[in-house]
Amino acid sequence: MIKRILLFLLIFLISITGYYFFSDAEIANNSNVKQASKSRDSVVHVTPIYVDFLFPELTKNQQVNHLKYSFSYSEKDEQAEWVAYKLFKNSINNSVKRKNNFREDLDVITGSATLKDYKNSGLDRGHLAPAKAMSFSKQTMSESFYMSNMSPQKPSFNRGIWKKLEEKVRSWILISDSLYVVTGPVLENPLGKIGENQVTVPRYYYKSIIRFNNNKLFGIGFLLKNEKSNKNVASFSVSIDSIEKVTGLDFFYQLNTTVQNQLERNTNYQYFLQK
Repeated sequence: MIKRILLFLLIFLISITGYYFFSDAEIANNSNVKQASKSRDSVVHVTPIYVDFLFPELTKNQQVNHLKYSFSYSEKDEQAEWVAYKLFKNSINNSVKRKNNFREDLDVITGSATLKDYKNSGLDRGHLAPAKAMSFSKQTMSESFYMSNMSPQKPSFNRGIWKKLEEKVRSWILISDSLYVVTGPVLENPLGKIGENQVTVPRYYYKSIIRFNNNKLFGIGFLLKNEKSNKNVASFSVSIDSIEKVTGLDFFYQLNTTVQNQLERNTNYQYFLQK
């Protein structure tokens, strides 16, 4: 009789334990499903104006975040493969003056390029995140002079068509709620190397841009050869899709597929600037 009672109690305890175990597992599973659904919805149904940073799909390179821009650093090329930043109407502060305090970026684990790498190369230390676009404060301006934000550019390019494009991008702030810019060098098929650290000299540079205006998104790309040009900025407009092909990067993959495809296939400069 005692054995039967003990056996009954044992079966009862096992049943209770199993019930709670599987109940907890089901609750946890339902919670994960809800969380995943919420995550998907936040990407698909997000109101465009509140989209913050949409980094390209990450590679094995180190990502570094400064106050107003982030980048992915290619150690073998000693420069960023992409730099991302966002511009608002209050991003540009004309009272913050430029100071050319070029210096190494200690946040790059493997060490960034140095001033010595560019010495006597005949090439400019070309900004990827432009100094003027980083003029929100003295500190953000100063951070734009890290050598990790530089790329070897021909002087006629850096001070010519590249500068004109940077100025044009800043002018669009006045007709937009915000702008999101991903820019960088095309590191394949370079012109050569410079310095002790063998800094890659890119043959081309790009910008992939999303413009936010009245809860609408517009996308455009620019691809420019590292050389002097007297052409109009608009003549360099291309699709973001085409930039992905030459860089191997996947830019705005976090967006809803339909929205992403629409943004990345546009080549129409005027369409990009519509209200």
